[in-house]
Amino acid sequence: MGNSKRALGRRWRWAIGATVAVTLGGGSQLPASAAPVTAVWTPTPVVLPADEAPHPQSSMEWWYFTGHLSGRDWLGTTHKYGYEVTFIRMDGLAAEPALGAWNAHFAITDLTRGTFTQTMTNFTFQPSLVPWGGGFDNWVNGWHMTGKNGNNTVSAAFTDLSYSLFLNLKQTKPAAKHGGADGIIPYGPFGTSAYYSQTDLKASGTIFDHGMPITVTGTGWLDHQWGDFNAGPGGWEWFAVQLDNGTQYMLYFVQDPTGVVETIGTKINPDGSTVDLDPSQVTMTELGTWTSPKTGKVWPQNWRVTVPGGSMNVTVKLPDQELTRPFMPTKPAYWEGATWVNGTINGATVKGQGYTEVTPVSNFPTRGNFGDFTSG
Repeated sequence: MGNSKRALGRRWRWAIGATVAVTLGGGSQLPASAAPVTAVWTPTPVVLPADEAPHPQSSMEWWYFTGHLSGRDWLGTTHKYGYEVTFIRMDGLAAEPALGAWNAHFAITDLTRGTFTQTMTNFTFQPSLVPWGGGFDNWVNGWHMTGKNGNNTVSAAFTDLSYSLFLNLKQTKPAAKHGGADGIIPYGPFGTSAYYSQTDLKASGTIFDHGMPITVTGTGWLDHQWGDFNAGPGGWEWFAVQLDNGTQYMLYFVQDPTGVVETIGTKINPDGSTVDLDPSQVTMTELGTWTSPKTGKVWPQNWRVTVPGGSMNVTVKLPDQELTRPFMPTKPAYWEGATWVNGTINGATVKGQGYTEVTPVSNFPTRGNFGDFTSG
């Protein structure tokens, strides 16, 4: 009991500290040692755990955790959540590895309350250092994520302490490299990208929900993607699907102003083997829309996706899962939401959960250029 109380105290001290951290500028805790990097990124086969680490030689990179959690509070009430924690590194000043621009996003979909809470306001400029031996140990002010060989931790908190999240996430099958064994995908108007996912993370930890600690368990998904991206303009609709039968799908519909120009799909079998899907057999149909009362943006809502052998309906768990821009609450950034999935594949009924992201077509940041995030 004493150890539990001390751990709880440490978590509370961390959460309180996060509320007073400066969210624009400032330093962060960083790995003590770092490996040298090259000046220019060129596509090379993804090798893990080395490529779990930052790639300061690339113009842009993100580590992206999403998933579903449930737990009971002290009163016996069941709580269900979706979550997103994303760290984005950009060479926005053309000064990597000496100085990178880091931004972190945090969102909680509280399905019990029927609310969505989000922030994109956690920024810092700091060196982008690569730990020896691979893996990542990334800080953005008080928020933190670590990972190596599929063992990950994530912690983040809103400044008003409405929600704080502390998770351990363990991958139960090999990471999925997209675009083939090399993990390199064509990326439409953006050029080329390195990309892998951990698609079957088992999550456990604690959510502090308006002051009440709730022990939670559930699922997670990690996307790690990097490259020297063109300015665009472009966007995408992206689907992470986790079926109850142990199969996962990653479906990526990359767009330019004319519509979908690149389709990438990966099926991850229960044994961890992967299948690169024929793009001609992967489609997406938008089934409805939702208009944001905050920004006026009309977002697609609910989809039918086809894959070899059948199709699945992707249904949002909550319509309002829209992230808005820092200091510009009427400007939409993107929609990122927890979903239900059901359908028929190879004659069998399938169901599960997922996450979907809709990023409007806009100008993408490149090296030395933060890009145009005001469109969409």
